[in-house]
Amino acid sequence: MASPHSTSLGEGRAQFEAAVRPVLPRLYRFCLALSGDRDRADDLFQNTLIKAYANAASFEGRSDLVVWICGIARHEHLEARRTEARRRGLFEQFVDACASAFGFGAEDERKSPEALVIQNEHAGQLLACLQTLPEEFRTVVVLCDIEELGYDRVAEILGVPKGTVKSRHARGRVRLRAAYEKLVAAKSEAPTREEEEST
Repeated sequence: MASPHSTSLGEGRAQFEAAVRPVLPRLYRFCLALSGDRDRADDLFQNTLIKAYANAASFEGRSDLVVWICGIARHEHLEARRTEARRRGLFEQFVDACASAFGFGAEDERKSPEALVIQNEHAGQLLACLQTLPEEFRTVVVLCDIEELGYDRVAEILGVPKGTVKSRHARGRVRLRAAYEKLVAAKSEAPTREEEEST
């Protein structure tokens, strides 16, 4: 038996919008409470409505619409947090791998606050250098080293031969290291130039 507060989402976009319009203020407040940030809340709000519309057929009026749609919002929020945590973890692994290859940073997991500050600085520098790579190299480095996809999968995604992926990956890493070393050298020379100007 349908709940006294339930409704039908009908068929079609117009009927869906008419059905959910009364609950939109409550949904947005819920998204804001989950996110704690208006920009994130806006994204969560939009994603929830898209997911709700896509799954409108599964709502048969047997539960409260607010409960149903807020449940979708909560699920989307948790998924976004898991994805963000995963990407952050993978990027930290990428930074650690580069730290080992480039010869900076401590491998000890019990890092001091000072070491963490240095690591964050290196991460920012690496990200800046990554953005300077040509797209064909940057994409492969991201997919292979940050997303941790194998050459076969990357080749399938990009629609290029596996050998091309391997070549771009190797060349991309070389370019990344060169860009990083150039950036570090420029930063180390900056104080010297300032001292020369002050004399």
